[in-house]
Order: sequence, then structure tokens, then C-alpha cells
Amino acid sequence: MRHKPFVFFLMLIFIGACENPSAILSDNAKLNIKETLEKLAVDNLKAWEPPFSEEAFLDFFTQTEDFSFAVDGFHITSYEDWVGVVYESMDHDRKSYKTYTDNIEHVETDIINEDYGFVTVDYTWDYTNNDDVRYMVKSIVTMLFRKENGGWKIVNTHCSHG
Repeated sequence: MRHKPFVFFLMLIFIGACENPSAILSDNAKLNIKETLEKLAVDNLKAWEPPFSEEAFLDFFTQTEDFSFAVDGFHITSYEDWVGVVYESMDHDRKSYKTYTDNIEHVETDIINEDYGFVTVDYTWDYTNNDDVRYMVKSIVTMLFRKENGGWKIVNTHCSHG
């Protein structure tokens, strides 16, 4: 029975060590990170709109080995493979759509700490194909950002259209 106070003390230490790391950031620091990440997330989506800039779009992503991108059941785990997909897909979209816009509806952000944060964007993918058929597809994307070399990069992404 003498072990109960010791075990309780260890549990208190463990719980204290598990404190939310974002709690140590000031409210102002959290707000600055939140605003930065939200702008980057929206800018990333907008880079996939006409005139479609592959380089601008790809610049948002990390090139490290932990890169991962999942969209509509398609999963890519190599930045090099991602580059090829981006160029092929943008070329397809450039040729297939008369109009193409991502209408942002809601942005939610969770700051993990000073180096990591998640951004989820709800939006409508609004496009008209070459047959003049207009589609408005409800979509959502969640991006994990990491601070790298003084800037922010997208490490992991999960996107769903429809």
C-alpha cells in the first residue's frame, strides 16, 4: 500500500508532462501562426486555379521523405512522384475546363506548437467543362504544415471532392 502515493506522484508528473504544447505559446503568437497558415492554405488552393502555376503550387510543399498527399482515394508518398502528378493534372485541367474556381466557405486551424499546425478548408470546387456544363462540388482539404528553414511547408494533405 505504500506504493500508492508514489504511483499517484508519478501519474501527476506524467500528466503535467503531457500538457498541450500550444498552451505555452502566447495568444498573439498563436494568432500570428493561425493567420499565416490559413493564408498559405487558401493561397495553395488558389494556385490550382487559372492560369494554373505548377511551380507556385508545388512551392507550398515539403520535399522531405515524410511528404504525403491523398486525394479522393489516390495516395502519393513521394514528392518526386507528386511533381509529375501536378504537371499532368494541371495540364489536363488547363485543357478541360473553361472556368475553375475554389470558393472558400470555412477555414479551421489547430496550432500544435510553434512548428506545426493543421488547417482544414471547406470549399466548393466550381468549374465549367468544355461542354459548358457547370459543376459545384463540395470539397474539403486538411493540411499539416511544418516550419522549415524559417518558412512553412505542407507535409501531409488529405483532400476529398464530393
